[in-house]
Amino acid sequence: MTTKTKITIVGGGSNAWTPNIVKDMLLTEGISDSEFVLFDINKKVADTNKVFLDKLAAKLKIKANVVSTDNRAEALKGADYIIITISTGGLDAMAYDLSIPEDYKIYHTVGDTTGPGGWARLIRNFDPFVVLANDINRYAPGAMVLNYTNPMATLTDVLARICKGPVVGLCHGLFENLRFIKEYYKLKDESQIAAKYAGLNHFFWITEVKAANIDVIADLNKKLKKQSLTDILKDLYKDPMGFHSNREVATELFRMTGVLPYIGDRHVCECFSCYITKKKTMKEYKIKRTSIEDRRKAFTKRGENLKKMIKGDIQEEYLKRSRETAADIIEAHSQGKEFIDVGNLPNTGQISNLPEGVVVETAMRVDANGFSPINFGALPDSIEAMCAPWAKVFMMQVDACFKKDKSLAIQALRADPLCSHLTGKEVEELGQRLLDAHKKFITVF
Repeated sequence: MTTKTKITIVGGGSNAWTPNIVKDMLLTEGISDSEFVLFDINKKVADTNKVFLDKLAAKLKIKANVVSTDNRAEALKGADYIIITISTGGLDAMAYDLSIPEDYKIYHTVGDTTGPGGWARLIRNFDPFVVLANDINRYAPGAMVLNYTNPMATLTDVLARICKGPVVGLCHGLFENLRFIKEYYKLKDESQIAAKYAGLNHFFWITEVKAANIDVIADLNKKLKKQSLTDILKDLYKDPMGFHSNREVATELFRMTGVLPYIGDRHVCECFSCYITKKKTMKEYKIKRTSIEDRRKAFTKRGENLKKMIKGDIQEEYLKRSRETAADIIEAHSQGKEFIDVGNLPNTGQISNLPEGVVVETAMRVDANGFSPINFGALPDSIEAMCAPWAKVFMMQVDACFKKDKSLAIQALRADPLCSHLTGKEVEELGQRLLDAHKKFITVF
């Protein structure tokens, strides 16, 4: 008797990730008959996702086994693949990550990667991630771990330092750039695009790209002298989570460097203090903030939509694959195939001029052996100069957590580019206020 592949979703009650990710796997032949375990401390929301996925599997005529549980040991025991989509404290905790920095003139647009928001989000997720990683080693040693939780670079680093099996961080940022290129150059599909890219999560750069036979970088260098990326793509871009973004920051960075950055301004602007510390500048660059209220509305809307499909017809978008690649990765690894994708992995030399060990975002190969980063080489000097400070800050943050060193954590916040306008006293006060706000989640200090 062949044992079914066991795929566990930690945060299986998420109405943003779970229906979409599992749907993709149901539509992927090599793994569609797997056992899907939806683990969540709130079993009620996991149960809702199970009802929907059972209905979807039946419609697709797939004999999949979907289980919902709040028992961590049961969920992890014997798992072959573990997908993480949790956020400790949820939106109530994230509200502090956005509101407290405002008192110091840091107006986070997302607040989940860089700056005091990303710093606090790592620290409040650190203890739960350490416990989870150790439990994975205990109940599913060698399992492949796919992390979707932000801050991607630092939390993937935490998992990679502990887990015995392969670990990768996954983000759809690159897909936004590829979609832009595909639509703008009127290509049939992404197979006509050849891109070379590297950097950090939410701060990657495409140094070379061809669309069919067109040199995209050279072409944009001509067209963006008078127009912006916002102009040449008239629609206001909506990312896969439903949030809007202009492209004025990306346009400016491209004009300065001749290298195409991630075009999602909501994330990229948070890598520079100049864009998000003055409201006048934010208005000038058409930078949109995602408020907690926006996120609550999106959460409610997704939940209502899910219940509507449970009672009625399943929408067409749930009958076809999304652009996420967790399903492709698991299929390739489990079936002994080869798949090339973008991934966040510890730097072992794939970016030669960023520090060894920092989690970087580059192309990678997936096969039966796990993940193999594809060598990029050296980032252009102008790009390395912008990425290197963040690489150092991210490593300091994770080191501080593992060393249980609050002083080092504050030093990392002091070195954070978004805090460059603050005095040492202000940085300490800001850091302590965030730690106090999240104290029920933090034991590391």
